[in-house]
Amino acid sequence: MPPRTDTSLAAMLLAQRLVDTPVAPLKSSEYWALLRHVPDPAVLLGLDAAEIAGATGVESTLAERVARLCEAATSVAFRLDELEQSGLRVIASVDDRYPQALVGRLGRSAPPLLYAVGDTALLGSELLGIVGSRDIDAAAAAVARGVASTAAAHGLGVISGAAKGVDRLAMTAALAAGGSVVGVLADSLVRSTRDPEVRPAVSDGRLCLCTPYKPTAGFSVANAMGRNKIIYALSKATLVVTADAEKGGTWAGAAEALRQSIAPVLAWTGEGAGAGNALLVERGARAVERLAELFPIPDRAERSSDERPDQLALEV
Repeated sequence: MPPRTDTSLAAMLLAQRLVDTPVAPLKSSEYWALLRHVPDPAVLLGLDAAEIAGATGVESTLAERVARLCEAATSVAFRLDELEQSGLRVIASVDDRYPQALVGRLGRSAPPLLYAVGDTALLGSELLGIVGSRDIDAAAAAVARGVASTAAAHGLGVISGAAKGVDRLAMTAALAAGGSVVGVLADSLVRSTRDPEVRPAVSDGRLCLCTPYKPTAGFSVANAMGRNKIIYALSKATLVVTADAEKGGTWAGAAEALRQSIAPVLAWTGEGAGAGNALLVERGARAVERLAELFPIPDRAERSSDERPDQLALEV
C-alpha cells in the first residue's frame, strides 16, 4: 500500500471519527463545501484559525473548527497505523481508491470517508445490488440465491447490506458461485471482520466490506438509511427481491433511490415478491418477473455536473 499523502491525511482529519476531537467532525455537506474553497486540503495543515480563514475565505467559526480538527494529526496517524496493521483501510474522497460513483450519484451527500476491509478495487467494479427484507419465505430466498448466482455467471459482482435475510443469502450465493461481493455495513465493521466465514473471502480478494461510519459503530436506523444510499450509488442497478408496502428499511431505501434518481431500481414481481414490490413498479422501478429479464442491466445515470462537488484526482 503506498504511503498516505498530506492531502489524504488532511481530508481525513476533517471528517474522521477514529479519535475524539474537541469539536465535531465536518458533516458531508460541510466537507464538500470546504473543498470548493480549498483545492488541496493539505494546505490547511499547520495553520491557525486566522490563517485558514485568510487562505480559504470561510467564516471564522468554521476556520476555528477546521484548525482544531487538524490538531489531531498525530493521534489520527497513530490510529491509522494500528488499523492498517489489522487490515482495515480508510479511504478519503481525494484518494484514487475512492469510488467516483459515490460523487457522481450522491453529490454533496457522498461520504467523505469509507472504512474498508478487503480488496477496495471491488468498490469500483461492475456491481448488481440485491436487497430485500430480513424475514422472507422460501420463494424469496430462492430468488435471492438465483439472482446472485446468475450475476456471478455474467461477470457481475454483488453488492448488498450484509443484513439477515435477502442481503446475506445473496452475498453467500455469489461467493459460492465464484463471484465477488461488496457488503456495505450499517454497524460494526470491526465485529464483522471477526466472522470466520468472512476471512477466507477477504483473503481471496473476492469480498470487500465497507462502511461510512466509525468502524466500531453500532446499528441504528439512520445508519441503515445512509448505508442503503451507498448500495444504490455503487451498483449498476439494484434489484429489490421483496419489500413491505410503504414501511421498513428496504421500502424506504428503494423509494428514496427512485425519488432522487440515484440509480436504476428493479423490483422482482415473480413468486416471492413482497407486497411493496408492485408499488415500487408504480413509482418507476422496472419490473422483473424472470431471471432472464435481468440482463442487460440498465446503464447507470449520474447527476449533472453542476450538482457534483469539486473532486480531486490525486495520486496517493
